[in-house]
Amino acid sequence: MSVKIIIKGTAITLPSSGASPNWSPAILEAFKALADAVNAITGTYDVAPQVQPINDDNQVINRPIDNLSFPSLDVRAATIYYSVYRKTDLDEVTEAGTLEICYNDSRPINTKWEITRMGAGDASIDFNITDLGQIRFSTTSLSGSSHEGKISYRAIAILNT
Repeated sequence: MSVKIIIKGTAITLPSSGASPNWSPAILEAFKALADAVNAITGTYDVAPQVQPINDDNQVINRPIDNLSFPSLDVRAATIYYSVYRKTDLDEVTEAGTLEICYNDSRPINTKWEITRMGAGDASIDFNITDLGQIRFSTTSLSGSSHEGKISYRAIAILNT
């Protein structure tokens, strides 16, 4: 008895484990269909959902956000979805939104990337981007002690080509 699987509308028939037909063509077809399905929804510079702890960053200036860097030779623009949660023993703040970034080489040094921020809440945090495409954050100190926090994010990049 064979098994039929469907990947993004492509039907693939795999022989049962006791069958004698060659499995190789069906397995190769399945892997190709899986790769095509994944590549259709993710790009080279897209950033999968991630969380960066910022417990030690109650007040910090220009700390890089892990894996949130977009090389201008390859990326023209990106949308970054983010949320921030911070708390101390006296205060708790949250924020969520998007950062839209766009590269233009004709802009002056230190302004090659334009960044627009939209969202809700106020976590006493600011974002900026270097000319090399690295997203960074700065925080304003919350009152109290025992600071805990995290930035959650993901991004979709628009390539130059």
